[in-house]
Amino acid sequence: MSYRIVYDLAAVRIPAETLRPHVADSSFYADQYLLMELGGDNNVYEGRGSLRARSWSLIGAGQSWEIMREVVQYAASCEGGGMRFSGASETQAETYIRKCRTVLRDAVGAQALLDRGMTCTGHFALRKGSVSAWLQKRVDELSTIKAPERTGETPVWSWLNLLRDPKDAAIFLAYSNLDDAPVYNRATVYGPCHERHSIMKGLTPLAECAA
Repeated sequence: MSYRIVYDLAAVRIPAETLRPHVADSSFYADQYLLMELGGDNNVYEGRGSLRARSWSLIGAGQSWEIMREVVQYAASCEGGGMRFSGASETQAETYIRKCRTVLRDAVGAQALLDRGMTCTGHFALRKGSVSAWLQKRVDELSTIKAPERTGETPVWSWLNLLRDPKDAAIFLAYSNLDDAPVYNRATVYGPCHERHSIMKGLTPLAECAA
Protein backbone atom coordinates (compact mmCIF):
# COMPACT_ATOMS: atom_id res chain seq x y z
CA MET A 1 0.00 0.00 0.00
CA SER A 2 1.34 3.43 -0.88
CA TYR A 3 1.60 6.20 1.69
CA ARG A 4 2.95 9.71 1.98
CA ILE A 5 6.29 10.29 3.67
CA VAL A 6 6.86 13.67 5.33
CA TYR A 7 10.57 14.53 5.35
CA ASP A 8 10.63 18.11 6.60
CA LEU A 9 8.53 21.11 7.52
CA ALA A 10 9.29 24.82 7.36
CA ALA A 11 7.38 27.93 8.36
CA VAL A 12 7.71 31.63 7.61
CA ARG A 13 6.24 34.39 9.74
CA ILE A 14 5.27 37.56 7.84
CA PRO A 15 4.74 40.54 10.16
CA ALA A 16 1.33 42.16 9.78
CA GLU A 17 2.93 45.59 9.64
CA THR A 18 4.73 44.66 6.41
CA LEU A 19 1.44 43.58 4.79
CA ARG A 20 -0.90 46.41 5.80
CA PRO A 21 0.57 49.07 3.45
CA HIS A 22 -0.25 46.94 0.41
CA VAL A 23 -3.74 45.54 1.04
CA ALA A 24 -6.40 46.88 3.38
CA ASP A 25 -7.48 43.46 4.64
CA SER A 26 -9.00 43.07 8.09
CA SER A 27 -7.10 39.83 8.73
CA PHE A 28 -3.81 41.73 8.79
CA TYR A 29 -4.26 42.75 12.41
CA ALA A 30 -2.10 39.70 13.22
CA ASP A 31 1.08 38.23 11.77
CA GLN A 32 0.61 35.78 8.92
CA TYR A 33 2.34 32.46 8.26
CA LEU A 34 3.29 30.15 5.42
CA LEU A 35 3.68 26.47 6.31
CA MET A 36 5.57 24.29 3.84
CA GLU A 37 6.07 20.55 3.78
CA LEU A 38 8.61 18.34 2.04
CA GLY A 39 7.03 15.01 1.15
CA GLY A 40 6.49 12.30 -1.41
CA ASP A 41 4.99 8.88 -2.02
CA ASN A 42 6.86 5.87 -0.68
CA ASN A 43 6.72 4.05 -4.04
CA VAL A 44 7.86 6.87 -6.36
CA TYR A 45 11.58 7.10 -7.14
CA GLU A 46 13.78 9.53 -9.03
CA GLY A 47 14.76 8.17 -12.42
CA ARG A 48 15.92 4.57 -12.14
CA GLY A 49 17.68 5.08 -8.86
CA SER A 50 16.81 4.09 -5.32
CA LEU A 51 16.23 7.66 -4.10
CA ARG A 52 12.60 8.41 -3.34
CA ALA A 53 11.15 11.42 -5.13
CA ARG A 54 10.07 14.30 -2.91
CA SER A 55 9.05 17.92 -3.31
CA TRP A 56 8.00 20.94 -1.29
CA SER A 57 4.40 22.12 -1.05
CA LEU A 58 2.64 25.03 0.62
CA ILE A 59 0.15 23.39 2.98
CA GLY A 60 -1.03 26.42 4.95
CA ALA A 61 -1.28 30.20 4.64
CA GLY A 62 -2.81 32.73 7.02
CA GLN A 63 -2.94 33.19 10.75
CA SER A 64 -1.54 30.34 12.83
CA TRP A 65 -4.99 29.15 13.96
CA GLU A 66 -6.21 29.04 10.36
CA ILE A 67 -3.27 26.87 9.39
CA MET A 68 -3.70 24.55 12.36
CA ARG A 69 -7.33 24.06 11.35
CA GLU A 70 -6.05 22.73 8.01
CA VAL A 71 -3.32 20.69 9.68
CA VAL A 72 -5.90 18.82 11.77
CA GLN A 73 -7.59 17.72 8.55
CA TYR A 74 -4.30 16.60 7.00
CA ALA A 75 -3.50 14.65 10.17
CA ALA A 76 -6.42 12.34 9.51
CA SER A 77 -4.26 10.75 6.80
CA CYS A 78 -2.01 9.38 9.54
CA GLU A 79 -4.84 7.11 10.67
CA GLY A 80 -4.52 3.81 8.88
CA GLY A 81 -0.94 4.54 7.83
CA GLY A 82 -1.67 6.91 4.95
CA MET A 83 0.99 9.41 6.08
CA ARG A 84 4.03 9.14 8.30
CA PHE A 85 7.25 10.95 9.09
CA SER A 86 10.44 9.75 7.41
CA GLY A 87 12.02 6.90 9.33
CA ALA A 88 8.85 6.09 11.29
CA SER A 89 6.91 2.87 10.90
CA GLU A 90 3.78 4.83 11.78
CA THR A 91 2.87 8.37 12.86
CA GLN A 92 -0.03 9.25 15.08
CA ALA A 93 -2.25 12.14 14.03
CA GLU A 94 -1.44 13.88 17.33
CA THR A 95 2.28 13.64 16.57
CA TYR A 96 1.85 15.29 13.17
CA ILE A 97 -0.28 18.08 14.67
CA ARG A 98 2.21 18.68 17.46
CA LYS A 99 5.13 18.86 15.03
CA CYS A 100 3.33 21.37 12.79
CA ARG A 101 2.44 23.50 15.81
CA THR A 102 6.07 23.53 16.93
CA VAL A 103 7.31 24.50 13.45
CA LEU A 104 4.81 27.38 13.32
CA ARG A 105 5.89 28.52 16.77
CA ASP A 106 9.50 28.62 15.55
CA ALA A 107 8.67 30.28 12.21
CA VAL A 108 11.48 32.33 10.69
CA GLY A 109 11.65 35.41 8.51
CA ALA A 110 11.31 34.92 4.77
CA GLN A 111 14.91 35.94 4.08
CA ALA A 112 16.22 33.10 6.24
CA LEU A 113 14.68 30.51 3.93
CA LEU A 114 15.57 32.45 0.79
CA ASP A 115 19.18 32.28 1.96
CA ARG A 116 18.85 28.51 2.08
CA GLY A 117 17.54 28.24 -1.46
CA MET A 118 13.79 28.20 -0.84
CA THR A 119 11.31 29.94 -3.15
CA CYS A 120 7.51 30.09 -3.05
CA THR A 121 5.46 31.42 -5.97
CA GLY A 122 1.71 31.94 -5.65
CA HIS A 123 -0.93 31.76 -8.38
CA PHE A 124 -4.71 31.65 -8.37
CA ALA A 125 -7.76 32.16 -10.57
CA LEU A 126 -11.32 33.25 -9.98
CA ARG A 127 -13.35 30.19 -9.03
CA LYS A 128 -15.67 28.85 -11.70
CA GLY A 129 -19.42 29.32 -11.54
CA SER A 130 -21.72 32.26 -10.99
CA VAL A 131 -20.18 35.41 -9.53
CA SER A 132 -22.04 36.96 -6.61
CA ALA A 133 -22.03 40.71 -5.91
CA TRP A 134 -19.68 40.12 -2.97
CA LEU A 135 -17.28 38.07 -5.09
CA GLN A 136 -17.30 40.64 -7.89
CA LYS A 137 -16.50 43.36 -5.35
CA ARG A 138 -13.46 41.38 -4.17
CA VAL A 139 -12.32 40.87 -7.76
CA ASP A 140 -12.70 44.59 -8.47
CA GLU A 141 -10.73 45.46 -5.31
CA LEU A 142 -7.91 43.12 -6.28
CA SER A 143 -7.85 44.32 -9.88
CA THR A 144 -7.08 47.86 -8.71
CA ILE A 145 -4.08 46.53 -6.75
CA LYS A 146 -2.81 44.11 -9.38
CA ALA A 147 -4.26 43.69 -12.86
CA PRO A 148 -5.09 40.08 -13.66
CA GLU A 149 -3.81 38.03 -16.50
CA ARG A 150 -6.67 36.40 -18.34
CA THR A 151 -7.19 32.89 -19.68
CA GLY A 152 -10.40 33.09 -21.68
CA GLU A 153 -12.99 34.70 -19.43
CA THR A 154 -11.30 33.70 -16.17
CA PRO A 155 -9.13 36.27 -14.37
CA VAL A 156 -5.79 34.77 -13.31
CA TRP A 157 -3.13 36.18 -10.99
CA SER A 158 0.26 34.51 -11.04
CA TRP A 159 3.98 34.95 -10.43
CA LEU A 160 3.38 36.20 -6.89
CA ASN A 161 6.69 35.93 -5.06
CA LEU A 162 5.54 35.17 -1.54
CA LEU A 163 8.97 35.22 0.11
CA ARG A 164 10.59 38.17 -1.62
CA ASP A 165 7.76 40.66 -2.14
CA PRO A 166 5.49 41.74 0.77
CA LYS A 167 2.93 43.12 -1.71
CA ASP A 168 2.70 39.78 -3.50
CA ALA A 169 2.40 38.00 -0.17
CA ALA A 170 -0.36 40.39 0.92
CA ILE A 171 -2.30 39.81 -2.31
CA PHE A 172 -2.03 36.05 -1.97
CA LEU A 173 -3.00 36.00 1.70
CA ALA A 174 -5.95 38.35 1.23
CA TYR A 175 -7.35 37.22 -2.10
CA SER A 176 -6.21 33.74 -3.13
CA ASN A 177 -9.39 32.28 -1.61
CA LEU A 178 -11.15 33.68 -4.69
CA ASP A 179 -9.89 30.36 -6.05
CA ASP A 180 -11.52 27.36 -4.37
CA ALA A 181 -8.55 25.10 -5.10
CA PRO A 182 -6.66 23.78 -2.04
CA VAL A 183 -3.82 26.02 -0.92
CA TYR A 184 -1.21 23.45 -2.05
CA ASN A 185 -2.55 23.91 -5.60
CA ARG A 186 -2.25 27.70 -5.38
CA ALA A 187 1.52 27.83 -4.92
CA THR A 188 4.71 26.27 -6.21
CA VAL A 189 7.57 25.75 -3.75
CA TYR A 190 11.17 24.92 -4.57
CA GLY A 191 13.93 24.16 -2.12
CA PRO A 192 16.60 21.65 -1.09
CA CYS A 193 15.04 18.19 -1.02
CA HIS A 194 17.77 15.82 0.12
CA GLU A 195 19.51 17.61 2.97
CA ARG A 196 20.67 15.64 6.01
CA HIS A 197 19.17 18.18 8.40
CA SER A 198 15.95 20.20 8.52
CA ILE A 199 16.07 23.34 6.41
CA MET A 200 15.22 25.36 9.54
CA LYS A 201 17.95 23.81 11.70
CA GLY A 202 20.00 26.53 13.39
CA LEU A 203 17.75 29.40 12.30
CA THR A 204 16.45 31.96 14.80
CA PRO A 205 12.65 32.27 15.04
CA LEU A 206 11.21 35.64 14.04
CA ALA A 207 9.68 37.33 17.06
CA GLU A 208 5.96 38.07 16.92
CA CYS A 209 5.21 41.69 16.13
CA ALA A 210 2.79 43.76 18.17
CA ALA A 211 -0.43 44.51 16.34
